[in-house]
Amino acid sequence: MIRKEFTHIRRDPQLIGLVLGLPVLLVILFGYALRLKVDHMVVAVWDQDQNFFSSSVKDRLRDKGGLDVREVSSVEIIQDQLRSGEARLGLVIPQGFAQRLADNEQTVFKLLVDGSMPSLAQAALFGASVLTSEDATIDLQPPDEEHPQPPRKPPIKIDQIILYNADLRDAHFFLPGTIGIVIMIVVLTLSAGLVREKEQQTIEQLLATPISRFALIAGKMIPYGIIAALDFVVALLLAWLVFALPFRGSLVWLGILGALFILALLALGALISTMSQNQLQANIMAVFIDVPSVLMSGFVFPIEAMPSWLRPVAWSLPMTYFIEGIRGLTLKATPVWELRWNFVALAAFMIVFTVLSLARFRKTLA
Repeated sequence: MIRKEFTHIRRDPQLIGLVLGLPVLLVILFGYALRLKVDHMVVAVWDQDQNFFSSSVKDRLRDKGGLDVREVSSVEIIQDQLRSGEARLGLVIPQGFAQRLADNEQTVFKLLVDGSMPSLAQAALFGASVLTSEDATIDLQPPDEEHPQPPRKPPIKIDQIILYNADLRDAHFFLPGTIGIVIMIVVLTLSAGLVREKEQQTIEQLLATPISRFALIAGKMIPYGIIAALDFVVALLLAWLVFALPFRGSLVWLGILGALFILALLALGALISTMSQNQLQANIMAVFIDVPSVLMSGFVFPIEAMPSWLRPVAWSLPMTYFIEGIRGLTLKATPVWELRWNFVALAAFMIVFTVLSLARFRKTLA
């Protein structure tokens, strides 16, 4: 029996490649990809004072806090960059900072934090803490050689404002992505309908019908799309009713985003079905999609923390665009126009996977 099983395995080179290639690929990818620490996190700074001491503040953020300082000209631009994810922190240096230092008075700096990803928010706050440390108090004290005095109080006080997830609740960060993961697993598991027809040897009856290739594949996929849409609605309701997930954006566009995501996954499932000879092969191929989508789409680990050469892998996954879109529509109330490329990308995935699946599917036993 052992010899017989190895004979079956040897006669399926595609399965051998998947089984041996999967652990190698995943270990290499995730050994590089799974990082929580983001190097050179961006902080948008509006410097209203523009002098030596305000420059010292920005230098401390770079040198001591390890942050990438990006100068802007208004608090509105800071908010836009936080909403779009271009920056994770925003700092406002008020006018008159240098004069208050000379008068030994404390200055309140407004610090805006993107709280949609709690781990990054905590890291950003830690980086900004260099402005209130003891050495910052010493370094920012104006020199007075004639009347040297010890500093009476820290020169900077931080007014911290956490946006989008004020309590830094992990559930609000994970739930939007969890909804996408649930839908993806359901669709890719159910959509191997053509593979079951092959295994049950009923594919010949389908091949003999006069319907087109597109109609045949669509007929197999539509029932699973309806099931996935119901799951999407149920998951959204549970997230709202049980975990108080906020819905700050348009529910209509949220529905459109979910529909495009489901259609893209159905097309991907159809492509996997046309490439597989049995359900075991289809399941292993689905793993190649499921695991990277969980770990490399920004669901758990920030894409900014990945090496630059590995980020194209993250952006080649439909899950990445869905997660960015649903977080924008639930947590940040991001305008749809700013999320347009997420919608375009999901539509492109749907079209490309559909064309590829139709090209591979042949209404012939050959």
